Amino acid sequence: MKIAIDAHSIGTQAGGNETYFRQLLHGLRLDQSDNQYIVFHGHGAVLDEIEGDSRFTAVRIPKNPVLRLAISLPLILRKMKPEVFHCQYVLPPFINTRTIVSIHDLAHEHFPESFHPLEAVRMRMQVRATAKRAGHITTISKFSAADIERTYGISPEKISVAHLSAAERFHPRNKQSCQDHLSRTYGIDFPFILYVGRIQERKNLLRLVEAYDRLRKQGTTVKLVIAGKKDWQAEKLLARVNDLGLTGAVFFPGYIPDDDLPLFYGAAEVFVFPSIFEGFGLPVVESMASGVPTITSYGSSLEEVAGDGALLVDPYDVPAMAETIQRLLENAELRERMIGQGLRRSAEFNPKQFSLNLLDSYRALMR
Repeated sequence: MKIAIDAHSIGTQAGGNETYFRQLLHGLRLDQSDNQYIVFHGHGAVLDEIEGDSRFTAVRIPKNPVLRLAISLPLILRKMKPEVFHCQYVLPPFINTRTIVSIHDLAHEHFPESFHPLEAVRMRMQVRATAKRAGHITTISKFSAADIERTYGISPEKISVAHLSAAERFHPRNKQSCQDHLSRTYGIDFPFILYVGRIQERKNLLRLVEAYDRLRKQGTTVKLVIAGKKDWQAEKLLARVNDLGLTGAVFFPGYIPDDDLPLFYGAAEVFVFPSIFEGFGLPVVESMASGVPTITSYGSSLEEVAGDGALLVDPYDVPAMAETIQRLLENAELRERMIGQGLRRSAEFNPKQFSLNLLDSYRALMR
């Protein structure tokens, strides 16, 4: 097969969207089939993922989304004539190629306040239209598959699920060496509670900070590290931290490079991912794979992903969140049990199976 993949998100610090295509390209390189791959990119970072494999051809496209979708991709696809085109969320117009679209979640439908208003409107219009046009839709959890089917009226036969997994670099590490590196590089104090992900409203970080404030008032000296790229209205969180007098106790290191991210997990006492809505929640799997006691929330895909590998809390219940964090901090037996269960659960997500599932989708689309 000749397969074109729009991987422009690689190199954009786009969180899960970027990780998705990094994992896909890595898995396709490991696969021994003789497919030919055209990989569209906008930042050059994709070249590291495919270097040295003659089956892959990198093609640069504009970073501007209007130029990329409306002009560049339709022209290149018409010229290169792939048999399958794989993109994320939004299909370009005026293309005749068989199409598979990755839609990870419908946060723009259910939580539009997490996006810039114009972005929310654009996503609601374009993703809905794309779901109708696409030859096939792939998503990353059974929760998201059911949501796409229900919200957009898509036949379940048109949707498949390929679970993400933690990369090989996420594994238990020596905590002291991780802490030494973070102390030198970021000036972080220890011990700390960790969150990793975008800093936006649906991640529920205001309630995490309020739960942490309760712990501080109960006497804890453990710090809170909120690591990730600032997103729409992130300033609300910064203001709340200041209002609660937690400026010296909450640390924002920003977006963490790939090489350092496993060290943040390795240095943490507890990982908390209290998001209200997720299509998958990859940081939960990364934390479990790193041997960190993990807390996440009820209500979306996170229950499906965490299984028995993490403690689950009501994301709207601040006292319960604080109490659960406190239990993990104080109860060594519970911590050890959750570390073991988390390692077993994270091992059930296989990086090779992720790419094989997508290859099956490409082949099914050809048939």
